[in-house]
Amino acid sequence: MLALIATTFPGVAELVVIFLLMVVTTAVPILVVIWFARKTLENKRENVRLRLEVGKLADELEQVRRQQRSE
Repeated sequence: MLALIATTFPGVAELVVIFLLMVVTTAVPILVVIWFARKTLENKRENVRLRLEVGKLADELEQVRRQQRSE
């Protein structure tokens, strides 16, 4: 009894598609994590700048109030 056994191997086009899908599924999450980390660091720096500015404004306001009290 003869049995017909057929096997198929992916061609070049299919291998390229599989490779691109693998790259996309691994690269996109990595790039999202990198982007999120950069934005977090940028936000932290901006918060430090804002705190410094608010501190300066508070000092100026305190000086103005002291001058008004002394007058």
